[in-house]
Amino acid sequence: MARGRAYSVEFNNVAVSVVQDLIALYCGSSMACGLLGFVIGQITGTTVANLRIRVRRLPTTVTSGSGGGAATPRKAMQGDAAATATARINDTTQATTSGTAETLHSDVFNTVNGYQFFWPPNMVPTIGISQAAVLSLDQAPGAPMTMSGTLYFEELI
Repeated sequence: MARGRAYSVEFNNVAVSVVQDLIALYCGSSMACGLLGFVIGQITGTTVANLRIRVRRLPTTVTSGSGGGAATPRKAMQGDAAATATARINDTTQATTSGTAETLHSDVFNTVNGYQFFWPPNMVPTIGISQAAVLSLDQAPGAPMTMSGTLYFEELI
Protein backbone atom coordinates (compact mmCIF):
# COMPACT_ATOMS: atom_id res chain seq x y z
CA MET A 1 0.00 0.00 0.00
CA ALA A 2 1.31 3.42 -0.91
CA ARG A 3 1.71 5.78 2.02
CA GLY A 4 -0.03 9.11 1.95
CA ARG A 5 0.14 12.50 3.59
CA ALA A 6 -0.20 12.52 7.39
CA TYR A 7 -2.66 14.65 9.37
CA SER A 8 -4.07 14.93 12.87
CA VAL A 9 -7.36 16.03 14.40
CA GLU A 10 -7.53 17.14 18.01
CA PHE A 11 -9.84 18.29 20.74
CA ASN A 12 -8.32 20.13 23.67
CA ASN A 13 -9.54 20.91 27.21
CA VAL A 14 -13.17 19.93 26.58
CA ALA A 15 -15.58 19.21 29.43
CA VAL A 16 -16.87 15.67 28.89
CA SER A 17 -19.72 14.23 30.94
CA VAL A 18 -21.71 12.03 28.52
CA VAL A 19 -21.23 9.32 25.90
CA GLN A 20 -20.04 10.91 22.66
CA ASP A 21 -18.00 10.74 19.48
CA LEU A 22 -14.72 12.20 20.69
CA ILE A 23 -13.41 12.49 17.10
CA ALA A 24 -15.16 11.59 13.84
CA LEU A 25 -13.22 11.56 10.57
CA TYR A 26 -15.16 11.84 7.30
CA CYS A 27 -13.34 10.81 4.12
CA GLY A 28 -14.36 12.76 1.06
CA SER A 29 -15.54 11.59 -2.34
CA SER A 30 -12.04 11.43 -3.80
CA MET A 31 -9.67 10.08 -1.12
CA ALA A 32 -9.51 7.12 1.25
CA CYS A 33 -7.81 7.40 4.64
CA GLY A 34 -5.67 5.13 6.77
CA LEU A 35 -5.95 5.35 10.56
CA LEU A 36 -2.58 5.53 12.26
CA GLY A 37 -3.49 5.85 15.93
CA PHE A 38 -4.88 8.06 18.68
CA VAL A 39 -4.24 9.37 22.18
CA ILE A 40 -6.71 10.55 24.81
CA GLY A 41 -6.33 11.86 28.34
CA GLN A 42 -7.90 14.04 31.00
CA ILE A 43 -6.62 16.46 33.65
CA THR A 44 -9.36 16.82 36.26
CA GLY A 45 -10.19 13.34 37.59
CA THR A 46 -8.00 11.92 40.35
CA THR A 47 -9.85 8.64 40.98
CA VAL A 48 -9.13 5.62 38.82
CA ALA A 49 -11.95 4.83 36.42
CA ASN A 50 -11.99 2.69 33.30
CA LEU A 51 -14.28 3.93 30.52
CA ARG A 52 -15.16 1.98 27.38
CA ILE A 53 -13.84 3.37 24.08
CA ARG A 54 -14.17 2.15 20.55
CA VAL A 55 -13.06 2.95 17.00
CA ARG A 56 -15.64 2.12 14.33
CA ARG A 57 -15.79 2.32 10.55
CA LEU A 58 -19.12 3.64 9.21
CA PRO A 59 -19.29 2.24 5.67
CA THR A 60 -22.32 3.68 3.87
CA THR A 61 -24.68 6.67 3.94
CA VAL A 62 -23.06 8.28 6.93
CA THR A 63 -24.97 10.89 8.90
CA SER A 64 -22.68 13.20 10.87
CA GLY A 65 -23.12 13.58 14.59
CA SER A 66 -24.12 16.83 16.24
CA GLY A 67 -23.79 18.71 19.50
CA GLY A 68 -20.04 19.20 19.13
CA GLY A 69 -18.19 21.12 16.48
CA ALA A 70 -16.16 20.97 13.28
CA ALA A 71 -12.41 20.47 13.48
CA THR A 72 -9.84 21.17 10.78
CA PRO A 73 -7.32 18.36 10.18
CA ARG A 74 -3.75 19.63 10.58
CA LYS A 75 -1.04 18.56 8.20
CA ALA A 76 2.04 16.94 9.71
CA MET A 77 4.45 18.22 7.06
CA GLN A 78 4.70 21.86 6.06
CA GLY A 79 4.09 22.27 2.36
CA ASP A 80 1.63 19.38 2.10
CA ALA A 81 -1.82 20.08 0.75
CA ALA A 82 -4.71 20.58 3.14
CA ALA A 83 -6.63 17.40 3.93
CA THR A 84 -9.66 16.58 1.82
CA ALA A 85 -11.14 14.69 4.79
CA THR A 86 -13.22 16.63 7.30
CA ALA A 87 -13.70 16.05 11.00
CA ARG A 88 -15.99 16.72 13.94
CA ILE A 89 -15.23 16.61 17.65
CA ASN A 90 -17.24 15.96 20.80
CA ASP A 91 -20.58 15.17 19.17
CA THR A 92 -23.04 14.11 21.87
CA THR A 93 -25.48 12.91 19.21
CA GLN A 94 -23.31 10.26 17.61
CA ALA A 95 -22.78 9.63 13.88
CA THR A 96 -24.82 6.88 12.23
CA THR A 97 -24.66 4.74 9.11
CA SER A 98 -27.29 2.97 7.04
CA GLY A 99 -24.87 0.04 6.80
CA THR A 100 -23.40 -2.07 9.56
CA ALA A 101 -20.76 -0.23 11.57
CA GLU A 102 -17.56 -2.23 11.95
CA THR A 103 -15.62 -2.14 15.21
CA LEU A 104 -11.90 -1.75 14.44
CA HIS A 105 -10.68 -1.36 18.03
CA SER A 106 -12.39 -1.74 21.39
CA ASP A 107 -10.81 -1.21 24.79
CA VAL A 108 -11.05 0.72 28.06
CA PHE A 109 -9.47 4.09 28.83
CA ASN A 110 -7.92 4.42 32.29
CA THR A 111 -8.73 8.02 33.18
CA VAL A 112 -5.74 8.53 35.46
CA ASN A 113 -3.13 7.09 33.09
CA GLY A 114 -4.52 8.21 29.73
CA TYR A 115 -4.55 6.06 26.63
CA GLN A 116 -2.55 5.75 23.45
CA PHE A 117 -2.87 3.29 20.60
CA PHE A 118 -1.12 3.02 17.24
CA TRP A 119 -1.87 0.32 14.69
CA PRO A 120 1.07 -1.78 13.48
CA PRO A 121 2.04 -0.67 9.94
CA ASN A 122 0.74 -3.86 8.32
CA MET A 123 -2.64 -3.56 10.11
CA VAL A 124 -3.57 0.09 9.44
CA PRO A 125 -7.33 0.10 8.79
CA THR A 126 -8.51 1.84 5.64
CA ILE A 127 -11.53 4.12 5.68
CA GLY A 128 -12.88 4.19 2.15
CA ILE A 129 -14.14 7.02 -0.01
CA SER A 130 -17.24 8.60 1.56
CA GLN A 131 -16.87 6.47 4.70
CA ALA A 132 -16.20 7.63 8.24
CA ALA A 133 -14.18 6.54 11.27
CA VAL A 134 -15.33 7.38 14.78
CA LEU A 135 -13.38 7.34 18.05
CA SER A 136 -16.16 7.15 20.62
CA LEU A 137 -16.42 7.28 24.38
CA ASP A 138 -19.04 4.59 25.01
CA GLN A 139 -19.38 5.04 28.76
CA ALA A 140 -20.10 8.32 30.54
CA PRO A 141 -17.65 9.32 33.28
CA GLY A 142 -18.96 9.33 36.87
CA ALA A 143 -18.19 13.05 37.06
CA PRO A 144 -17.42 15.61 34.34
CA MET A 145 -13.77 15.69 33.30
CA THR A 146 -11.65 17.93 31.12
CA MET A 147 -10.35 15.81 28.25
CA SER A 148 -8.01 16.19 25.29
CA GLY A 149 -7.17 13.84 22.46
CA THR A 150 -5.69 13.48 18.98
CA LEU A 151 -6.45 11.14 16.09
CA TYR A 152 -3.65 10.56 13.55
CA PHE A 153 -4.45 9.53 9.99
CA GLU A 154 -3.16 9.65 6.45
CA GLU A 155 -4.84 10.29 3.16
CA LEU A 156 -3.98 7.49 0.77
CA ILE A 157 -2.74 8.77 -2.55
